[in-house]
Amino acid sequence: MTAPQLPDIEVVSAKVHEAWMESKRAQGVTSRKSETGEELMVPYEQLSEAAKELDRGSVRAVYEAIQAAAGAE
Repeated sequence: MTAPQLPDIEVVSAKVHEAWMESKRAQGVTSRKSETGEELMVPYEQLSEAAKELDRGSVRAVYEAIQAAAGAE
């Protein structure tokens, strides 16, 4: 079986960030700052590269798990 074709990391990272913000808002959170003081409850496009890399890292980890699972079949 060939590995599945996965969407662009940047596109999925933006969606992951959006879902994270929605989850936080549902919990009543209106502001969240990084360890460096950067506001994270902003649209993905407004994040610093360092903050975007956190979302990208999450997506990469999931992609690696999907690819490993696909290879195990």
